[in-house]
Amino acid sequence: MKRLRGRTSGPRTPIALAIPALLAVAFLLLPLLGILVRTEWGELGAHLTTEGTTQALKLSLVVSFWALALSLLLGVPLAWLLARVDFPGKAVVRSLVLLPMVLPPTVGGVALLLAFGRRGLLGPWLEDTFGITLPFHTSGAVIAATFVAMPFLVISLEGALGGLSPRYEETAASLGASPVRVFRTVTLPMVAPGLIAGAALTWARALGEFGATITFAGNLPGSTQTLPLQVYLLLQDSPEAATSVSLLLLAIAMAVLVALRGRWMSTPGGRRGRRSGEPRGAKQLPTEPDAPRATEPEPTVAGASDAGTAGAGAAGAKPTVASPADAGPAVAGAAIGGSDVAKPTVAGTADAGSTGAEPAVAGTANAESTVAGAADAEPTNAGSDEPEPPNTDPAELPQAKPAPLTPPAPLTPDHWSLHAVLTGFNRLTLDAEPGTTIAVVGPNGAGKTTLLRALLGLTPRAHAELRLGGTDVTGLPPHRRHVSWVPQDGALFPHMSALANTAYGPRALGVPRAEARRRAQEWLDRLGVGHLAHRRPAQVSGGQAQRVALARALAARPRLLLLDEPLASLDQTTRAHVRHTLRTHLDTFGGVCLIVTHDPVEAVSLADRVLVLDEGLALQDETPAEVTRRPRSPWVARMLGRNAWPGVAAPEGLVLPGGGTLVTADPLPPGTEALAIIAPEAVSVHRDKPTGSPRNVWPGTIREITASGSRLRLLITSREAPDLVAEITPQAAAELGLTDGTSVWTSVKATETTVVPT
Repeated sequence: MKRLRGRTSGPRTPIALAIPALLAVAFLLLPLLGILVRTEWGELGAHLTTEGTTQALKLSLVVSFWALALSLLLGVPLAWLLARVDFPGKAVVRSLVLLPMVLPPTVGGVALLLAFGRRGLLGPWLEDTFGITLPFHTSGAVIAATFVAMPFLVISLEGALGGLSPRYEETAASLGASPVRVFRTVTLPMVAPGLIAGAALTWARALGEFGATITFAGNLPGSTQTLPLQVYLLLQDSPEAATSVSLLLLAIAMAVLVALRGRWMSTPGGRRGRRSGEPRGAKQLPTEPDAPRATEPEPTVAGASDAGTAGAGAAGAKPTVASPADAGPAVAGAAIGGSDVAKPTVAGTADAGSTGAEPAVAGTANAESTVAGAADAEPTNAGSDEPEPPNTDPAELPQAKPAPLTPPAPLTPDHWSLHAVLTGFNRLTLDAEPGTTIAVVGPNGAGKTTLLRALLGLTPRAHAELRLGGTDVTGLPPHRRHVSWVPQDGALFPHMSALANTAYGPRALGVPRAEARRRAQEWLDRLGVGHLAHRRPAQVSGGQAQRVALARALAARPRLLLLDEPLASLDQTTRAHVRHTLRTHLDTFGGVCLIVTHDPVEAVSLADRVLVLDEGLALQDETPAEVTRRPRSPWVARMLGRNAWPGVAAPEGLVLPGGGTLVTADPLPPGTEALAIIAPEAVSVHRDKPTGSPRNVWPGTIREITASGSRLRLLITSREAPDLVAEITPQAAAELGLTDGTSVWTSVKATETTVVPT
């Protein structure tokens, strides 16, 4: 097939598509050219300044603006309802909204006449009760224009609301804002482009309405004869004047489209550069990652004693902690039965050594550097009392050093304990004393986020009977519970500065503006981002944004703080600094904090307790050290970098599902369902079948070798045992000549296996 050659590189347009497309453009363009060609330009001014035309123009403007006002009054709430609320008959309501757009205007006029006319359904009642007569009156023209134009506003705004993530509104509610305040201060500003576009189209459609107006309101000069009706009359007496007035309406329509060119006249790809919710025209200031700072040691958990043989190269070697900051993805314990291969994780985090010593959590209090905010410095106008304009050139901003982290001090002596009974998808009871931090972990779909949303009162999937301190807040709406929520991305309001974001909660709770801003600035200073007070979210780095989000939550003085993977979107270095900041300020928090996380380092370093969920149930709720030493969930064991084999206790050990028995040093009562935990460092790897003390020996094949810090992790499959992960040194791997596909023997001492009842 022949193709048209394009001037730019890329696929050429097929002629079979190009010719019909050009014909379509000509079909749309020729009528407009006809108006331009036939217009008597010398008489244009005289035609547009006649008494009838000016009167019709004024009336058209009055009718169209009143129709716009009525459309805003009724259409904005309707658009919000369609976008945010699920209710029976929603599809029918949306069809009713679209109906005037496809209905012939004259039919719409007849329908209005039968509804609001003197013999209509409501007409007699309106006239008898209020003395209102709509047909053949200017108010009737307004009603007709509203009927045909309001759908443009509803559809445009509903699309904008549908593209706005509800997390912004939910976060605002958790900060104490009522639904009306949320709608006014968060929702409307964030959908303002869609609202403005819909309003402009609504006004233009109302200005050009003809059929419904002439049918319902008539064609009375000075009362209902709008500009389109004037064109209709002029066509009979003065076609040249009708052409001139038509040109005026055409110019108005083109002006509306030109004004909306950024939303309706550009390709979708041309609008992808802006961040979601970022104000149009805002210039993103260059932000530096929080990386160039003093290196901080990650929290580590004492590793298991090594039980490897000399032949494996593991004897005497201590397990290396593969923390997220300094290690690549490490092969986690494989899924039972070999269906799962490997998962990135942290290796060697618990003790299962032969000595029976309890695991020691090392470095969880002071492992982080205290200069977390020292390298967040960016050019700013922190000394100004006015917000920084979005288009400020970064080079013109004065250089300001970031404020150091201020030692935290509790702002309130209040202490709030937690008692929650959850039903529905989540079925558990949660009790915690003031100042307790609980890490919530579990596989995807376990109910972690559902738990948080139930405590907020935002989900029908689960119900929480919630008591904070001595106050039962079960029956209260989210904005009155004093429960602050920080979603994974922080959900900072993009149209507000960092200071305004942080002051939002206090202002919603009735704190005077000056006091709210003072409190907000104090919290920003405490978290080391006070110098960014007048920056918008698009103008700060990810780590800085998370600190602002945390400051915003704490400034509202919540009784319960919920953090949904607050560090998941950060790079590893930034995550370490923000984790240090978070831990520092949680130490003085007077309520209870729940943190959803998939990172074992976060669970160990931040939490006093670890709550393990699976399918909405609590499998384990103990200290990080106990969960690390004796995980009761295969998922948690693999998250911690351990091998986890389920089975049933027998006199000699654990009977595995695929056959065979794992010999253990301390067997449970026969018949008990249990989980065998084996540290990768406790697995010895040999090229030949070992002899000696190990009682658990299996042949296998290496399927994957992954670097984990300064050590290597081997995924070994076997027909006689579940998949097994071993950890050895690179030197041992070289001495043994290990590669993918190498046949090996593995052994585990009975004393190196921990059996936990499930």
